[in-house]
Amino acid sequence: MQVITFGKLQAQEGQGDSLLEIIREHMDYINKQPGLVHGYVARCNGNSNKFLVISVWESEEAQQAAMTRLSTDPGATKGFLQMMQLLNGQPDFGNYTVESIVK
Repeated sequence: MQVITFGKLQAQEGQGDSLLEIIREHMDYINKQPGLVHGYVARCNGNSNKFLVISVWESEEAQQAAMTRLSTDPGATKGFLQMMQLLNGQPDFGNYTVESIVK
């Protein structure tokens, strides 16, 4: 079954563009991972400091393997730490198994 992961992130005031740049760089790493179906980066309408980052994976095993690889990649780790420094508060992360798809 497919798995969806998400991160809801809010940048410190005035850091939205910097955070978006780092998110995009991080998504470049995600995009190279086997098992990725789709990845999305969305900016909140009405608050340019809020973002929603979504990745859809073929399976939980593919998602977990990708996270293991990324956690040992110095570039990905550095980018993640830079991203965390720009946040206003803690991010909200989630990991869900897809139960159904509607078109």
